[in-house]
Order: sequence, then structure tokens, then C-alpha cells
Amino acid sequence: MKIAIVVYSQTGSTRKFAEIIEKKLKSKKHATDLFDLKVTGDVHPGAKNFKISNSPDISSYDTVLIGTPVWAFSSAPVIPAFLKNKDLKGKKVLPFVTMGFPFKVLGGTRAISVMSKAAADNGAEVLPGSIVTKLFHNYKAMMVSEGEKICDRLKK
Repeated sequence: MKIAIVVYSQTGSTRKFAEIIEKKLKSKKHATDLFDLKVTGDVHPGAKNFKISNSPDISSYDTVLIGTPVWAFSSAPVIPAFLKNKDLKGKKVLPFVTMGFPFKVLGGTRAISVMSKAAADNGAEVLPGSIVTKLFHNYKAMMVSEGEKICDRLKK
């Protein structure tokens, strides 16, 4: 399976999770490429006046994993903007997020929902997403565990 991992990360936490996922997928002999989205303009919750300066071509990938931090109880606006301009017909898409709050309902589930809808609206088969919470948890262990769960979801 050829897998693109597309991530937006300002502080590096979501990028670190993406790297853990990539390592797990490669250990299972999947071909993976990791792309960091870069933007120009002001990016904040609800922002629309920014441009993705390095939008990768994902047309040759079977599966696309999309990752973002949770901002203001939803996804950062960059990933939904990225998905709006992509033809995802025939592709599996799996969203993942990192968040500071300890409970997934404090933005994580909404972020997954926003990203899933953006992917489905462009024809993707959306797989269940993954949420990693930071506060009061062993963040690194949770990333490793969720990375393994992502690999398992891709087998089905």
C-alpha cells in the first residue's frame, strides 16, 4: 500500500505523532511519504486568508493520513483547506489529531469530524480517526499505541 501522511504542526507535537505513525507503517513494509504543510499568511482558528505554499500531489497514493493539532475545540483550518482542493475518489483517508486537553470530547472528536467531512465531501472512504491527548497522560506511549491502532485499521 502506498501511503501519504500529510501533517500540519506548529509546535512539533503533531509532526512527532506523524513520524511515529510513519515508522510503524514502514516496519510493516508500507511505502510512505511524510509531507509537512507550510502556509503563508495568518493562521489561527477560523482563519481563511492563508495559502498552503507546498500542497503535495497525492494522486498516486492509495491512502492518505491527515494530521493536525486541535485549536479552539476543532481542527486547525489548514487541513480542511488542503482537503477541499483534492480529488479523493477511490482513496482511503484517516484523520489524526493531537491535543492538549485530557478529554477527547474537548475538541478532538469535533476535529476528526470536520476533517472526515471535508474528506468525504471530496469522495474519500473515511476510516475512523485517532486522537492523542496530552494533559495527564503518557503522551509518547499514547502516540505509539495510537500509531499501532492506525496500522491495524489500514489492514481491514
